[in-house]
Amino acid sequence: MNQQMFESMGRFRQKVIRLVIVEKKSIYETAIACGCTAEKVKRVLKKWKALSRNQAVSLPPEE
Repeated sequence: MNQQMFESMGRFRQKVIRLVIVEKKSIYETAIACGCTAEKVKRVLKKWKALSRNQAVSLPPEE
C-alpha cells in the first residue's frame, strides 16, 4: 500500500480502505462501521484500485 497516496485521501476514505484491505472486513461490515451504504464503499474501493493501478504504471522500472 502506498502510504503517501493513502495519506492524501480524506479520513472517510482512509477508514474504508483500512477496514476493507488491511482488516479484511466485508463491504457490508465496512458500510455498517462507517455509517454509509455498501454502494459508497464500493465507489471508494473502485477509486482506490484505479489510483493504485495508475501509481504502479507511472513508477519507473526498478533495476
